Amino acid sequence: MKINELLQALKDVEINCSEEQLNLLNVFMKSTLETNEKFNLTAITKDDEFVEKMIYDSALSLYDLDLTNKSIIDVGTGAGFPGMVIKILKPESKVTLLDSTKKKIDYLLDFAKTNNIEVEGVSSRAEDYARNNREKYDFATARAVSQLNILLELIIPMLKVGGSFIALKGQGYEEEINSSKEAFRRLNCRVQKIYEFELPESHEKRAIIHIVKDKETNKKYPRQYTDIKRQPL
Repeated sequence: MKINELLQALKDVEINCSEEQLNLLNVFMKSTLETNEKFNLTAITKDDEFVEKMIYDSALSLYDLDLTNKSIIDVGTGAGFPGMVIKILKPESKVTLLDSTKKKIDYLLDFAKTNNIEVEGVSSRAEDYARNNREKYDFATARAVSQLNILLELIIPMLKVGGSFIALKGQGYEEEINSSKEAFRRLNCRVQKIYEFELPESHEKRAIIHIVKDKETNKKYPRQYTDIKRQPL
């Protein structure tokens, strides 16, 4: 997908993007690919593929989502996807970018400062950050990070009651949901709605899963990551 085709592609899925925002997304792509030559940020290095599988893919998280004056944390943000894309398209939102790799957070904060984008960047493991930032955010996102039953234990404690985890998943998401029934029960959350999409050129399947938190999370979650990984809920 060419960068100049992105406006119409987003409009087709009811996501607004101005010419100014499009230009900034293009600057972000160029910056990310240039920085990628110095240290690893992304395996996707061709512009057209990047536009579709990184920018457009990330923007799908905004479908049917009102972030006006809302706080959102992007867990395992990596090179800033979807978190930085969300901030560019919804500048009124309060975005926190969380990743365990300090180099990636430093890059994102430098890019944000250079382009007058107000974001918070935190270099920390998700389970450590969650223990000290409980019931804090209106929304959370995660893209290409881990399987759903692991992500739920890391992310749900950070959400306010009534907040939502927007999980970006690909083909086979139904199996992940089925494998997460015990996690949903223990963490007092549930699938509220699911939106399915197909990327316009590669025709890869995508699902945006809205998981709402109904009650406060038991203080024993999240556990140590070794325990989460060894025995997911």
